[in-house]
Amino acid sequence: MAPIRNARTIFNSVPTGYPIPGETTVYDDSKRIDIEGTPLNAGTGFILKTLVLSVDPYLRGRMYEPEIIKSYAAPFTLGEA
Repeated sequence: MAPIRNARTIFNSVPTGYPIPGETTVYDDSKRIDIEGTPLNAGTGFILKTLVLSVDPYLRGRMYEPEIIKSYAAPFTLGEA
């Protein structure tokens, strides 16, 4: 089977108000994955296809700089999926 698209959402910048799609988060579909050639750790791993992605209030606390707003969860790293 030929490699297929492996899209991801990247945290691009800390929002100052509401997150703005394409600015705060960026959708990147440039990556490809070979499903048949991807190692799955001796049969214990799996590949998951995400059909719907929902960003809940918990994630909002991870989108701020830790020096500005305290949160019980570690912040996201800019530029990473």
